[in-house]
Amino acid sequence: MHKTLNIFRVLCLASGITLSLSPSAKMVTPSYEDIPVLSPESQHSTACSRIGNFFTRAHYKVVDLNADFADRIIERYLSYLDYTRTLLTKNDADDVYRHRDLILRAVKSCDLSYPYDLYNASLKKRFEKYSYILKSVEKTPDVESHAKIAVDRTVAPFASSKEELIRQWDAEIINEYDVQILNGKNDEEARERITKRYRAALSKLAQTKSEDAFSTFENAFATAIDPHTNYFSPQDTENFNDDMNLSLEGIGAVLTSEDEYTVITEIIPGSPAERSKKLKAKDRIVGVRQEDGSFDDITGWRLNDVVKRIKGPKGTKVILDVERGDGANAKTFAVEITRDKIRLQDREAKGEVKTAYDGRRIGVVSVKSFYTDLHKDLDRELSKLKKEKVQGVIIDLRSDGGGLLPEAVDSTGLFIKSGPVVVLRDAVGNELVQSDNDPSVSYDGPLVVLINRLSASSSEIMAAALSDYGRALIVGDTSFGKGTVQQSRPLQRVYDMTNTPLGSIHYTIGKFYRVTGGSTQLEGVKPDIVLPGLVDDEEFGERTEKNALPWDSIKSVEYDPVLDIGAYVPKLFKQHEERIKGNPVFTLMSEELSRYRTQKRQQYLSVNLEERRKLKAEDDAFRLNSANIRLKAMGKEELKSIKDLPEDFEFDDVLLNETVNITADLCAAQEQHLYKKSEQSVLQRFAPPKNAH
Repeated sequence: MHKTLNIFRVLCLASGITLSLSPSAKMVTPSYEDIPVLSPESQHSTACSRIGNFFTRAHYKVVDLNADFADRIIERYLSYLDYTRTLLTKNDADDVYRHRDLILRAVKSCDLSYPYDLYNASLKKRFEKYSYILKSVEKTPDVESHAKIAVDRTVAPFASSKEELIRQWDAEIINEYDVQILNGKNDEEARERITKRYRAALSKLAQTKSEDAFSTFENAFATAIDPHTNYFSPQDTENFNDDMNLSLEGIGAVLTSEDEYTVITEIIPGSPAERSKKLKAKDRIVGVRQEDGSFDDITGWRLNDVVKRIKGPKGTKVILDVERGDGANAKTFAVEITRDKIRLQDREAKGEVKTAYDGRRIGVVSVKSFYTDLHKDLDRELSKLKKEKVQGVIIDLRSDGGGLLPEAVDSTGLFIKSGPVVVLRDAVGNELVQSDNDPSVSYDGPLVVLINRLSASSSEIMAAALSDYGRALIVGDTSFGKGTVQQSRPLQRVYDMTNTPLGSIHYTIGKFYRVTGGSTQLEGVKPDIVLPGLVDDEEFGERTEKNALPWDSIKSVEYDPVLDIGAYVPKLFKQHEERIKGNPVFTLMSEELSRYRTQKRQQYLSVNLEERRKLKAEDDAFRLNSANIRLKAMGKEELKSIKDLPEDFEFDDVLLNETVNITADLCAAQEQHLYKKSEQSVLQRFAPPKNAH
């Protein structure tokens, strides 16, 4: 699974209570002395040793613990400690590189004192920055300043001095103030909002734990090898397992952290939270009471710590103190919930029927991840669609970051009689063919796979196999380009003398190859018919990842292509082009991406309020025009102001709608018996490109 694309949602299963704090309640601002001085805990030595053994002995990539590799670790570690480069000076960074021997010592012998020293120093620097901002916003920032901030500070050079850092902080303060003013806040409200944000940040800073420092360094080590190798803390391990199994025990609420508050962003259908009929999105949880009467005021807590209090075994109860509304309209109430086993149904494969331009009924199955038993759910949805008399099917893999490799094989097997799906190669060059051995086929009709730039890993395996077999037409944007295979392994051992959890690792054990011998690594899966991309391929994709493995190829394996879809692409493409010619929404999408790229090329942004007003006015005008073009296409009334557009409004999915129409064209081609097996040899048809790298 691609970690960058796999966002772990915090899903809780819980019950409810009542508190006395209001949204306006003031938090106690931590002092310098409240910032912890962290040191490794006893379990970290064991975890560190096992991580190092696995990464250096079992990883696909040969890891040579030399000075060059130490520099890669340092580069990753500094990016984690100071992502926006607003804490460290160039001298600070250079000093770390001068101590690369201590970094290697931490990896080789698990002497973590130096990495922890760096982490502790970053906490102090962060405290200094946040405190400076809090002091500065006591008065109105200088909005007439002509200072500038870097649009992307992750690639900006480190500041040359402390004075330059402070100038950056000053510009940040003005920028944050500008944003608040431009969003309708007055001076007092804007400064209060910034103050609350940084007080909450300081509060969370004071709650930093040893595990945070350990996890940060070990992941710097991991990603210095390749971008898909990671250490998961015990909490991250639990989240990962929940995500793969689509189930957990709790209350069924998706939570996020906003300033000092824990906020509900989503209620899982059918969950205890939904059954309570009392909780809504945007509610703030401010207190948690357990069955034994213990109570925690969770205002200002870290999200992970809140989740631990709310989650719990099936059948147990929890009481949540909940706040709803703002200011004088705010009210507080208690909700008691009995925890239960939650099935994350919103992540399951789901099918629906769409109608194409010519009246054909087309089935669409959305697959968001390759979780345990996906192929069973996919088979179920295909059966439903066949009962609905669909004439073609679309498998929507857009933004599917992957998951379990066996599910990619089994899911592909639903559309082919049998045969190889993907080839795995390990670190010593052994090649293992992963095949579908089940001759049954769940669906044998016209098939389209819809992908985009965020389709990765298992998504690419499935799309590539169905393409190489000629079983499916691929539509959309070139996929992510992740051609590596990872294995998850717990660090705990049965013979361990302690029950303290050690977390787990997720590391690359091989690369996967198409049955044609080519690799999706860096190259991705290229569509037969390209649709406008909503994601900039210069910004996202395996090519942009640090320490990504190179492209290569192997010999093709023997397989039996089903159809020669490629022969019909020209006609299908021509029909598609004629249909969207002059379509204002498709024209708009190209303009939006072009505009985004132009803005991204601008390295700096002025913090002058009047200049920002002009930019906002231009942006609002562009967004209003974009919204009205889409609304008109939907047959709805145009807006007079972009503020009139509801936050939860969903525009038509024009890319999916056009894919439905392309599928209808594919159906027509099949009805005309245009499908046939290719007379060209497999090696000729699917030979790796001469210019591949």
